[in-house]
Amino acid sequence: MTAAPFPPGSRYYGVRVVSRTRADGATEVYLARRILPAPGRHVPLGYRRLGGAERPDSLAHDAYGDPALWWRIVDASGEADPARLTGTEGRLVLIPLPLEIADHGHA
Repeated sequence: MTAAPFPPGSRYYGVRVVSRTRADGATEVYLARRILPAPGRHVPLGYRRLGGAERPDSLAHDAYGDPALWWRIVDASGEADPARLTGTEGRLVLIPLPLEIADHGHA
């Protein structure tokens, strides 16, 4: 179908909207699977040593000024579950440049 109508800062930006027809004839519309970028694509903006009480959204607020961009940090960590990113005191977390900037610099 078409790309989902999400703004460029959304983790769903560019994800296709697909549909299927159920046995009862009703149409279900949903987003296609979002493939996580390979961790090696991420270019560090910086790193953050965790104190143990942070959350992904608070890291994103500190790094980008926008807590809704938490998914960028989680994607760069390679964690499938956002809850596993934080909570460990002393863990060093990569704060990535947005891929649209990182990829442009390496083109």
